[in-house]
Amino acid sequence: MQIITKSKHSYKLSHLLGCAFICAMVTACAHDAKPVEFYRLSADVGLKQNAKFAVNSKEVIVGLGPVRIPEYLNRPQMMVAISDNQYSVSEEHRWAEKLDQNILLALYKALPAQLNTEHVLRYPWSQRQDINYQVSIDILDLTIDAQGQSQFMAQWSIKPKDKASVDKRFECSLPASSSDYALMVKVQSECLTQLGQAISKSLNELM
Repeated sequence: MQIITKSKHSYKLSHLLGCAFICAMVTACAHDAKPVEFYRLSADVGLKQNAKFAVNSKEVIVGLGPVRIPEYLNRPQMMVAISDNQYSVSEEHRWAEKLDQNILLALYKALPAQLNTEHVLRYPWSQRQDINYQVSIDILDLTIDAQGQSQFMAQWSIKPKDKASVDKRFECSLPASSSDYALMVKVQSECLTQLGQAISKSLNELM
């Protein structure tokens, strides 16, 4: 009986060919992979910002937050509804930060100009801080529906110091897109801007 053995040379050659094949596959996959694009919401679409504010130590202090958002929305991937009860997530289009923190920061940057004050604090603040009005926001819906329509819904409240809270509901529906993610974010930012305007209007009335 003849035993056939593989030489060291042929073994090394097959090993090198196998490694070369794997490297080629990895390179091809990396070349075909789409780059990830990141987005952030803003709350100052079309608004003019005041450069400076008159600082008054006796001014009322507004506490902004917390912002609460459903867990199914608070993910890195952007979502688009493909039916009333089904969503598609995109690995190539993502939020640049947690969505609840993005909304809080966007409003925090936009509201001082509308309230004409620098005395706005972002949640969380020190328990020793004396807050005159606290604004809490529950985002109920922030999606693009199957028809490419932006749906933005929120329940929010203003809690004056030592008084009952004033509860409000906000809804915004604007045409967007089911495939153009930059347009989706632009339209959702317009809705967030409208929410900020509604909050600042109520605060100005109370103050």
